[in-house]
Amino acid sequence: MDFSRLTTIFRFIIIGIVYIIIFYALSIMYKDIKSGGKKKTTRKKAFAIEVVEAGENSILKRDGIIPIHGELTIGRRASNMLVLDDQFVSGNHARIFIKNTDNMIEDLGSTNGTEVNGERLEERVILKVGDEIKIGSALFKVIG
Repeated sequence: MDFSRLTTIFRFIIIGIVYIIIFYALSIMYKDIKSGGKKKTTRKKAFAIEVVEAGENSILKRDGIIPIHGELTIGRRASNMLVLDDQFVSGNHARIFIKNTDNMIEDLGSTNGTEVNGERLEERVILKVGDEIKIGSALFKVIG
């Protein structure tokens, strides 16, 4: 068995592997340069409600913006994310949440109800930018 011939074959194999690694690294660099170094990320749209009228709530300020990240519970109880001190708001009044790609609102069985664009909620409703939400004496507008 000729070891010099075997060593030559292994040298070519090692050189081939090095060239493959270099080629792979250059292709990754080329893709980065081509895309401007920016990663492709899907950006979530900002979703929030704006206070149009504070009503009897001393906590709210007109034109204040309340961002919604996943879910926002609204009511008089301290366990809610947005606590309103309005006599027309129930302990657990309403819930605004994101389901898949839709922004939803539901009334949680409140006494005085929740209105979207002047209509009382009977079931979950998809919110759109510009919709007006009335909870107790407060009026909110969906912004995005």
